[in-house]
Amino acid sequence: MEMIQQQPSTFAQMIDQLRNKSDAELKMLYLQFFKNDLNEEWKNITQSSDFKNTTEEDIIKAIQKNRYGNHV
Repeated sequence: MEMIQQQPSTFAQMIDQLRNKSDAELKMLYLQFFKNDLNEEWKNITQSSDFKNTTEEDIIKAIQKNRYGNHV
């Protein structure tokens, strides 16, 4: 009697491969997978923004204030 060996599904194989990825690798995969959506979202968020007179330091401070509140 022959034993039939079943292969895991493609989905199960993908999950197994993702388990071995570091957080940084998972973030990069996420960025690659959702790149078009993220670009479109960024375009929609910033379409009415004017950054002509804004420094990089101003942007960093605004991000930190938004993320951490007044504890910066």
